[in-house]
Amino acid sequence: MDHNGTLVPTESTPGSWNLQWKLMCPACGIAEVERAADGGDHAAVVVHPDRDDYDSPLGTRGGYVRVDLTCAAGHGFAFIMGNHKGEEFVGVVPRV
Repeated sequence: MDHNGTLVPTESTPGSWNLQWKLMCPACGIAEVERAADGGDHAAVVVHPDRDDYDSPLGTRGGYVRVDLTCAAGHGFAFIMGNHKGEEFVGVVPRV
């Protein structure tokens, strides 16, 4: 699946600047995506502190939030939101 089908916009509140996005499984495209059950809710969402190392799964520097997800078909992936010195990055990477 190409990246254009992974994050799809949903309807937002009329007159609002809020824009909501639906995350689809990058492997199969289905919308039934939940937090990974591997370690409970607290282990599925992890905040990594702001460092100047390139340790993000996206290959970026700085702090990031990782949310481990699994689709209804069993495909595992992580949604990453990162920030380094004013630049924001969003990505989806396979989870092994």
